[in-house]
Amino acid sequence: MKTTTTLVLAALLLAGTGRHALAQQQASALPHDVDVSVNAITPGLVASGDSIFHGKAAGGACLMCHGADGKGTPGLAPNLTDAKWLDSDGTYASIVATIQRGVPDPKDGPSPMPPMGGANLTPAQVRAVAAYVYSLTHPELRAAR
Repeated sequence: MKTTTTLVLAALLLAGTGRHALAQQQASALPHDVDVSVNAITPGLVASGDSIFHGKAAGGACLMCHGADGKGTPGLAPNLTDAKWLDSDGTYASIVATIQRGVPDPKDGPSPMPPMGGANLTPAQVRAVAAYVYSLTHPELRAAR
């Protein structure tokens, strides 16, 4: 059953990838004057990212692969709640960059992550999702929510 669920989620992700080709093409670097330091993370930004991550806003569907709890789906998407970072160094700025560009060639797992998870997110929404993901490994930020 678990294998079937993983395969269904992978198929959904791959099917959505073509639909979001335009969003992927539009993915661009954030403006240089955007603050991607930890100081830029506010409780409101984390809450907005939580809504996007969980599919309640902006067409986000991060939970489809990373799970509602962010602990990942074996063979599909990594755990975002532990200290092991595969395609980022775990800083807020690197998480922003990873979400923005996607993970075309994952170090672990068969499924690439399209830019912005296949959604058409604004730069502010990318920063919000990154703030939420960053908060998963930084309890002091979760407590502030």
